Amino acid sequence: MATYFTSDQHITLRHPERGERFSRFMGLLNPGQDRLVIAGDLVDFWFTAREAGRTQPISDPGLIALQNFVSQNGQVILLAGNHDQHLGWYFEREFGLKFTPEPFEADLDGFKIRVVHGHLLGGRSSWKGWMESRLFLKAFEQVPDSIADRLAGQLKKYNSRNRRVDNLRHYMVFERYVQSLFFSVADITILGHIHQTIFHDVPMPTIELNETKSISRIMPMAVLGHWFQQSSWLKLENGRSEFYIWSDDSPAPEQVNDSRIQRPI
Repeated sequence: MATYFTSDQHITLRHPERGERFSRFMGLLNPGQDRLVIAGDLVDFWFTAREAGRTQPISDPGLIALQNFVSQNGQVILLAGNHDQHLGWYFEREFGLKFTPEPFEADLDGFKIRVVHGHLLGGRSSWKGWMESRLFLKAFEQVPDSIADRLAGQLKKYNSRNRRVDNLRHYMVFERYVQSLFFSVADITILGHIHQTIFHDVPMPTIELNETKSISRIMPMAVLGHWFQQSSWLKLENGRSEFYIWSDDSPAPEQVNDSRIQRPI
């Protein structure tokens, strides 16, 4: 059995290529042997606010692939992200899945893992937190499509201009979070939320026991995402950890490591 970790697909009917990527990825999994952990934001805010309640039956290829996996007794652990945290009713109705509270901690495939989405760790701006409230969700659901399109366009421009700075801010928050887990039993900390794939060892602070003894360690940190341009995931199997990226123009996924996935600068 292998466990696959992934996050931030941001599936929405407005961007079918995202669901197609996820469907292609799901084709690698064996429902009878593999386990899937989704660390939040499987769907986009647009889907949460304007599509989930209007679309019946499911038409997105990625969600269909997930539905098929679950129907064949595939094990799925789903965390809530900032984009889909209010969509528990939908995942339960369509897939029979309930959100797993974070942090999710477990012994899987030879590793002790800890998983959080990452949006609650302190890196996001307060106004974005307000945009993810139920009040804004309901308001956005009611506005005409033309207005919703303009608002979404403005937000996309803002995110594009500020993505590098936002990613760096979140990365620093994530690294401090991992360092705060010095005495945790986890072997790997897994996060999502930002759209940059990162997989490397975080140096932990040295703990001085006395004048002659100290404790130091490192902890691997995997930040999953970047599904706007490609697929990415972490695979744990038989005590091995492997990180993969699957570009849209590639016939097969590529295993990558620290030398290919650099921390933000």
